[in-house]
Amino acid sequence: MTTREEAAEQLRVIRSMMERATVFRALSGETALVGGAAALGAAWVSENKAGWAWAAVWLGGLAAVLLFNAWQIFRVAAAKNGRMWTSGLKLAIRGALPSIMAGGFLGLLSVRGGIASGTSQAACFWILHYGIALLAIREFAPKSMVWLGWAFVIFGFFALAALTGLLGPQIAPVMAYLKNGSRLMAIAFGGFHLVYGAAIVTTGRREEAAA
Repeated sequence: MTTREEAAEQLRVIRSMMERATVFRALSGETALVGGAAALGAAWVSENKAGWAWAAVWLGGLAAVLLFNAWQIFRVAAAKNGRMWTSGLKLAIRGALPSIMAGGFLGLLSVRGGIASGTSQAACFWILHYGIALLAIREFAPKSMVWLGWAFVIFGFFALAALTGLLGPQIAPVMAYLKNGSRLMAIAFGGFHLVYGAAIVTTGRREEAAA
């Protein structure tokens, strides 16, 4: 390989890395805020539901947030005269999809029986696997998203361990309140996303003001 070819290859790698990074900047703080608000709304609607009715509320909320996120990516790409369906976006989907599919399947298995405790198990699986999906794309994601992924993973492990009695009776009062899939989902998908979105939005405004 000649010096010119080596330089071209390095430029290609750098360009690819920059493109991958911009994919997640397109997932704006507004998207996280909308996702958090939608999760709180879904938690309120699904509070007394179980089984497929409970899952349908959350899957409907997920579909709404995905549509909003797709519109956000399209809007940002159009503003920059770029492409929406980039190689970085494809790579991110390929990295996150296995964990998302596994968590989704386990969650739906948990609610299949229609019992109330099944929603708690489903929530734990969805929270844990969503965090793993975020960590699966950590190599080209900003640190803030990696921290968000760890928050989901740690909370998912904690909730799952508590529900199975692994943490002992000391936290029984806490889990008696949280032994509800809607509340677990509200804390993780609602609370974590609202904090994350607020941090991203305020940080972006400070950067714009300094520019």
